[in-house]
Amino acid sequence: MDSDLKDLDLRGIVEIQPSATEKEIKTTHQQNALQCHPDEIPDNSKAARSFSTLYKLLTILEDIGTRLDNLKKLNAKTAEETQEIRCDLKRKKQDKVERKSKKELKHLKKEYLYLLATVRTRMNKLLKNQAIDKKRIGSFKLKVKWMANGVYNKDNLMSLFSKYGHVINVVVLEDKSVALVEYKLKTSAINAKQFEVGYPNCPLTVSFLGDYGQDIKKNSNYTSAPNPSTSFSAYQNSNDKSY
Repeated sequence: MDSDLKDLDLRGIVEIQPSATEKEIKTTHQQNALQCHPDEIPDNSKAARSFSTLYKLLTILEDIGTRLDNLKKLNAKTAEETQEIRCDLKRKKQDKVERKSKKELKHLKKEYLYLLATVRTRMNKLLKNQAIDKKRIGSFKLKVKWMANGVYNKDNLMSLFSKYGHVINVVVLEDKSVALVEYKLKTSAINAKQFEVGYPNCPLTVSFLGDYGQDIKKNSNYTSAPNPSTSFSAYQNSNDKSY
């Protein structure tokens, strides 16, 4: 750059804005050049020097303008790329959050289904047990018959049949040699029907009073009863106490 232009405000001299493009610089230069062109103002040395200065300024400013234009384009491109990077990072962050949410949702759904299946299993088991208990607990009656009068009464029948479980009640019709034994548990009634034979000198005939004993052949898991021979010992003990 010429020494006489070194300390000058080049853009201020030609009235060009700092942000002016190369095209705007050329247009402004042409307008200024017309005011001091040698053909327009002949025999004017000052105008000739001004025109020469303007020409040098144009050369310098065109070069600066080119660099500025390139810099603007570069800045614009950089800003665009930066925005794309930000958008990409934001999108990746959202994708990561969505993947994490989906993973957590899948885990929660799996855990929910497991808990639901567990609850259903427990409920089914509970309902099944309640149904079984309902069938086994209630009032299960046996009809008991014998031949000789005066052998059996409410007390000794209660003693005989209590071996198999809780007896709710015993009703005796001594004149007809018949008794009704009522159990709370179905298994108790079935075991008593299977195993109780009474005293050897006066056997008992035990039968179901109702249809609850029809499945006895289908089920073999009922609790085994004591040996019927204990009935005779009980009878002897009761007779010994009476003397």
